[in-house]
Amino acid sequence: MRHRALRIPVYWVDAFTEKPLGGNPAVVVPQADDLTEAQMQGIAHEVNCSETAFICPTTITEADLRLRWFSPTQEVDLCGHATVAALHVLAQEQRFNLRPGTLQYLYLETRSGLLTASVDQTQDHRIGIWLSLPLCTFELLAAPEIHTLQTLLGVKPMTDPAPVMDSLNRDVLLSVEKLHTLHGLKPQLESMAAFNRQQGWRGVCIYTLDTQIPSHTAHLRFFAPNMGITEDPVTGSVSVPLALYLHQQAASLPATNLDVATAMTFEQGDCLGRPGRLQVDLGSGSPRLGGHAVTVMRGEFEL
Repeated sequence: MRHRALRIPVYWVDAFTEKPLGGNPAVVVPQADDLTEAQMQGIAHEVNCSETAFICPTTITEADLRLRWFSPTQEVDLCGHATVAALHVLAQEQRFNLRPGTLQYLYLETRSGLLTASVDQTQDHRIGIWLSLPLCTFELLAAPEIHTLQTLLGVKPMTDPAPVMDSLNRDVLLSVEKLHTLHGLKPQLESMAAFNRQQGWRGVCIYTLDTQIPSHTAHLRFFAPNMGITEDPVTGSVSVPLALYLHQQAASLPATNLDVATAMTFEQGDCLGRPGRLQVDLGSGSPRLGGHAVTVMRGEFEL
């Protein structure tokens, strides 16, 4: 006899876009109190989004809620787009006093520490979300690592600014000159997954300052096949390290759209047919990641 099913509400949300079927999709489980870790991983595997967000009761007094993120294969330390999606859902449900016409702050318990987020519903009937992320440092890649990436990507990375690995997510950041080169990449994903695991990297971000919209800062693609993510449509968690690195390098770069290097807009997802845009603000001490989202589906899991 089958036991009584546990019914779990879920939302499918497109983040870093204001139009359905764009940006980066994430599934959000806003009431994960009764789920085991195995069930969370099972749901993430079932929906097969790059990340699924689970909102859980906090275990520390400083936080309002606990947020956990799972890729299809494992729990991850940080995910920007699924956080934007999760806070968008909480605002729609008007939990934590997230009501229209208000600007509210929440403290999130995560595997990356206590993060601060703001949910702004004071303008244009939109839900604007900003997430503060930690600072990070950068480590130059060695020549053999760059050579291997060149082989795996089929393109020679630029050396100015130099390819680096960030300390926040252990993502590689490397640039190419032209947008058409970026869109034409066909990386050897299986070999990249093995190389990323060998190096202890989460993923590889390839970017260019050759943007579709001149006022935007960079256009990027992100590959993390070792995490079960062949290509991520729009990657919030890599954008703050990229902004910090470009800001550090701005003085040595030629006159570009980095002239105002504390407020940046990144483009991503266009070559996947899921264009997304996200903001990074470096002008308030702590780096902040900003964006919007749209809910495209609601439903229930029965476990």
